[in-house]
Amino acid sequence: MLYAIIDIGSSIIKYKIYEYDSNTIEPVIIHDKTTGLISYRKNNKLTPEGIEVLLDTLKEFKKYSDKLHVNKSYYVATASLRNITNSQEVIDIVKRELNIDINILSGEEEAEQSFKSIRWIELVSNDGILVDMGGGSSEITIFKNKTEIIEQKSIPIGVLTIFNEYVSLLYPTKKEQKIIIEEIIKRINSLDIPEYSEEYLYGIGKTCVTIKKLLEHLKVKNDKGNVLTIEQVDQVLRKLSSNTKENFKPALLVDSERVHTVIPSLLIIKALAIRFNIKKICVCDVTLQDGIIFDVIENK
Repeated sequence: MLYAIIDIGSSIIKYKIYEYDSNTIEPVIIHDKTTGLISYRKNNKLTPEGIEVLLDTLKEFKKYSDKLHVNKSYYVATASLRNITNSQEVIDIVKRELNIDINILSGEEEAEQSFKSIRWIELVSNDGILVDMGGGSSEITIFKNKTEIIEQKSIPIGVLTIFNEYVSLLYPTKKEQKIIIEEIIKRINSLDIPEYSEEYLYGIGKTCVTIKKLLEHLKVKNDKGNVLTIEQVDQVLRKLSSNTKENFKPALLVDSERVHTVIPSLLIIKALAIRFNIKKICVCDVTLQDGIIFDVIENK
C-alpha cells in the first residue's frame, strides 16, 4: 500500500510517499515545494493570496497521489496554520475546494511526532535533546533511553520568524546574532523547562542537513560524519556575520532555498547549546513525516 504524508509548513510544503508491505515501511518519493506561507500574513491572518498558494500546491500534490494510485493521503499543518487567527476558515476552504481534510498539530503533538522519527535511526547516545526547527516554531524533546520523554515543548520561534523579525539584511550581524540568541533563550525559559545538561543535540529535518553541508563546504568540518561541534557552529557564525557577496556564495551553493534561514538555524542551535550545555550536534536525516507514518500504520 502507498501512503502520502503532506506536511504544510510555514516555509515549505513537504510531500512524501511511503510504501508499506508486510510490516516494512519504505519512503519511495519525496517532493518539497517552497511556498513561504508565513510571508502571506496580514493582521495575523493568511491572506487570500496565501490561501491560493496553498490551494494550488495541495491540488498539485493531490494530482500526484491520484496518478500514483496512493491508497491514503494525510495532510497535516504545523505553525503555518496553527499561528494564524483564520485557521478554521482556511481549513474550510481547502475542504470545499479540494475535498482535503487538514489536521493542525498542536506544538506538543508536533514535538511528539518529530520524536517518533528517530525510530528510523541509530543514535550516538540514547540520552539527549531532539530539535525540529521549522519556519514558525521549533520543537524540542528531552529524552532518556531513546524512548523516555522527560520534557517536550514547542518554542514559538522558527527560522523564518527570526529572519523576518530580527534580520535587517540577508545575514544577521554580530549584534543581531546576540539579540536573537538572547530572545530564543528567553522564550525557552518562559516554558518553565528545568535546568538540564545534555551532551548531544539531535537535529532532524532538511535544515540540519543543510547546516552539515555548509560546514563541510566551508572546510570547517573535514569529515563526512553526522556529528558537529558547537565550536564549529561558532566558527561559521563568526565567518558569516557580515553581508557580503563572498559570504553569501557558500550557502547559495549548498542550498539556495535556505540561504536566508541557515544562519537563524545555527543561532537556534547555539541558544539551545547555551541553555542546555550541549557540546555536540548529531544531524539526523529524518523528518516530521517519518514520525507521522508510524502513527498512520499503527492505527490503520
